[in-house]
Amino acid sequence: MDYSWIKVSPSLSKGISIVNSLDEDKYEQYLSRIVTKLKNQESDHIFTEEEKKKLQKIFQVDADSLTLATKTTVYIFKKILKYIFMPINLKRDLLNIGLNGQKTDLFIKLWSTETSSTLGELTADKDYFEDNPNFSWKLNAEISSGYHKKCKVPKAYWTVSGKRDLEVELTHAELQSIFLQIESIQHEFDNLILP
Repeated sequence: MDYSWIKVSPSLSKGISIVNSLDEDKYEQYLSRIVTKLKNQESDHIFTEEEKKKLQKIFQVDADSLTLATKTTVYIFKKILKYIFMPINLKRDLLNIGLNGQKTDLFIKLWSTETSSTLGELTADKDYFEDNPNFSWKLNAEISSGYHKKCKVPKAYWTVSGKRDLEVELTHAELQSIFLQIESIQHEFDNLILP
């Protein structure tokens, strides 16, 4: 089963089964540590070798299983941070990809905390943009000639103008991802408004 935000591969399924086998009480601390390292952009070295050995004893798994569980947890959490979800939809998707109920609840709890703090930071600086910022965009589509054949990647530039200007450079895939998220939000609004 594939979703718009995650592709379920055999490796991911195997990692999820290992994650499900880990002790719930200890997994919460493990997940919190991973999220803290991700926030600090230290996803390469989440645990030291000594910590990995301790975790192997705590969870009663071998080194390969612990590595796969860690990679699976990091992968899922990074993916859910990139998309906008209603908590009930996220819970349904996590259950459908194979996470058990307790692990799903832990993911949602931490995801909610992280999302709330991020949204709080965004709304804390109310003067960042005016009430009605201006949006503009441009497309940079380079071309090549018969003499200079090069693979050119078109890029879109999205600008939000107000008291401060913000310009974002997007590839086709990134722009499509934003479009799908906005479309999903619009769909949720339509469902709330329409009887």
